[in-house]
This record gives sequence, C-alpha cells and structure tokens, in this order.
Amino acid sequence: MRNVVMLIGVITMSGNAFAVEPVKYTCTLNNAERIIEVSYTGDKAVPCAVNYTKDGATQSLWNYESTEGQCEAKATEFVEKQKSWGWSCTENTADAPVAQ
Repeated sequence: MRNVVMLIGVITMSGNAFAVEPVKYTCTLNNAERIIEVSYTGDKAVPCAVNYTKDGATQSLWNYESTEGQCEAKATEFVEKQKSWGWSCTENTADAPVAQ
C-alpha cells in the first residue's frame, strides 16, 4: 500500500512540473508602464488569453481555446509593435524579481 501512495505522489508531482508558467512583459517609456501578459486557465497552454494593462486598466486582447502557441505568438508580436513605438520591453520570468 505504501508503494501505491508513493507512486501516486510521484505522478502528481510530475504532473505539476509541466504546468505552464505565465508569460509577462513589462514595457516602459519615460514614466509610463504597460504590461502584456499571457495567462492560462489551467495547467495547459490552452485555453489562454493575452491581457494588456495600460494606466491601471486591464483588457483582454486575444483569447484562444484550442491551438497551443497562439497566445505566446500574439504577445510577442504585440511586444515588437510596442518596441517599434519606442517602448523598452523586457520579459519577466519566474526566476527574476520584478522591479517595483
């Protein structure tokens, strides 16, 4: 019985190891800040949403239900557009602290 409990624990832990981490970009220009973030409903890459925060208000720009990678591609595309407008954008990772 103990082996079964250990096996279930290993399966549960390994399932969590593959959870999708949110993708977040912070863009700045002068004293203004914009946040572009990919969020996930569960532990998989879809469904997902690309959210944009400007002046403290967040809106969802794109939502995808079935095709993996679409949210990430749209977020990257939008970050590149921000850069073309003069914004400086950096990706925030789970390992790096975000400057406040």
